[in-house]
Amino acid sequence: MGFLSFGRILVAGQQSLAISEPSDTTCKTIIRKPVSRRTNQFNKWMRTSFACAFVFYLGCGSARQLLAAGGQATTTDAVTLPQVQASPADSFVDSMGVVTHITYGNTPYYTNWSQTLKFLQDLGIRHIRDGYFDPSWTPFATKHQQLAQSGIRTNYVIPYDPTISSQSIQQLASVSNDMELLEIPNECDLAGSCGVSWDSSMANMVSISPVVKSAGTAMNVPVLGPAFAAYETYGQVGNLSPLMNYNNLHVYFGGRNPGAEGWGAPDAQGNAYGTFKFWLDQANLDAPGLPSQITETGYMTFPGNPTPYTVPPDVEESYIPRTYALAYLNGIGRTYVYELLDEINSPGFGLVDGNMNPRPAYYAIRNLIGALADPGPSFTPGTLPYAITGDSTLRKLLFQKRDGSFLLLLWSEQSSYDTVHSLYTPVIPQQVTLSLGGTYYTPSVGTFDTSGNLNWTNTDTASQTVPFTISDQITIVKILPR
Repeated sequence: MGFLSFGRILVAGQQSLAISEPSDTTCKTIIRKPVSRRTNQFNKWMRTSFACAFVFYLGCGSARQLLAAGGQATTTDAVTLPQVQASPADSFVDSMGVVTHITYGNTPYYTNWSQTLKFLQDLGIRHIRDGYFDPSWTPFATKHQQLAQSGIRTNYVIPYDPTISSQSIQQLASVSNDMELLEIPNECDLAGSCGVSWDSSMANMVSISPVVKSAGTAMNVPVLGPAFAAYETYGQVGNLSPLMNYNNLHVYFGGRNPGAEGWGAPDAQGNAYGTFKFWLDQANLDAPGLPSQITETGYMTFPGNPTPYTVPPDVEESYIPRTYALAYLNGIGRTYVYELLDEINSPGFGLVDGNMNPRPAYYAIRNLIGALADPGPSFTPGTLPYAITGDSTLRKLLFQKRDGSFLLLLWSEQSSYDTVHSLYTPVIPQQVTLSLGGTYYTPSVGTFDTSGNLNWTNTDTASQTVPFTISDQITIVKILPR
C-alpha cells in the first residue's frame, strides 16, 4: 500500500454504492386431593398419595440436588439464564496482526531496527505481514531470525517476479525461521502493480500463483490468495480457490467506525459497501467457501490537521481495537492493522508516528493483548450463564482463560467522528445490566480511555446483577466463580 492506496481510501470514503427446573406441581396437586368418605376410595387415595410423595422426594423435590451433582447448575438463575459458549481468550490475541515494511531501506524499519523490534516485542503482537526478500540478503535474514526468537511469525507477500521460484521461497523459509504464511502478489488490480495494464497485471498474478502454492504445499505453509484494491475485481477473476487456503481482503472504512452500516448500494446479498459482510460476500466470489483473512485495515490520522476521511489519534484509539474485535466476531481468522510505523509511502497510518512516538492506538492494542493473552496448550472453554440488556449498538465477546476466569468484552458500536466534515460527534452512553447465574460474580471491570490505558476498578460487590455504563470504548468485565 502507498500513495495509490490513499487514493483508494478516499474512494472508499466516497463509494456510492432455557432450561427450566422440573415442576412438582403435579405431585402437590395429587397430595392435596380431597379425601373421599368411602373406605376403598380413602385407601386408594392413601396409596396414591404415598407413592407420589415418594416420587416427589426422589425426583421433584431433589431436582436442584441432581442438577448440582451433574455440575449443570446450582441455582434458579443458573438454569434459567442462557448458557453462553466462551472462546479461548488467547485465540483472540492470536487473531491480531500488524503490517511492517522491514525491506524498506529508507524508513525506520531499516534505519532504526533495534527500536522497531522493541516496539513489536512491547506490543505483544505475534504476527506481522511483510515482503519477500532474496534469501542471500543477510541483514534482512538476521532481522527475521530475531523476530522468530521473539515468538513473532511472518506472512510473506510474494511479488510478481518471474525469477522467484518455489525453491527460492523454500530457501527463504530456511534462513528466516519465521515464515508462517505465504501471500499471492498484492493488489495487482492497481495500475502498474504487477504489469503495465490491468489485463497484463492480472495475467502475471495468475502466472506466479502456482509457484507460491507449490512452495506452500512443499513446506505445509498455508497460502493466502490475492487481495484487490477494487471490490469489483473479486467478481471478475473467476474461481481462484485451488490456488489458496485463505481468501484475502483489504478492508478500509474511509474514516468511519468499523461497525458502520455501510454506504452506497447493497450487493446481491443485501449488504452495503464498507461492511464486513459486504467484503466477505466478495471473498465468496473468487474463492467460494474458503475462510478469509484481512491483511490490511486501519485508519489514517494527522493530529491537528483535519483532513476528510482521516481521524484524530483518540478516535483511532477507539476504532482500532474494535476493528480487531468485529473482525473476530465476523469469523475472520486473522486481521493485520496497517501499519506499525509511519513511513514515507503511507504517512499517518502508523501506530507509531514519524518521530517514533507511539500513538494512543498502540497502547490500546498493547493493553488489550496484555489483558487477554493466555498462551499454553489447547483447551476447551466452558459456558457461562449470563444475560445482558442493551440496545442494537451493544456488541459483546465472551472469552475464558485456562485458569477458569471469564472475560466479557462490551462496547457500544457508535461513531464518534464525522469523517466527512472532520468533527467529533457525541457518543450516547448505554446503561446496561449484567445478570449472572450459578455462583459467578464480577470482581473487577476494566475500561479503556482515549490514551489507550486500560483502567481497572474493583466492583466490591457479590451481586449477580450488576449495572454498567458502556461507551464506544471497550469495557472488559472479569467474571469468576465464588
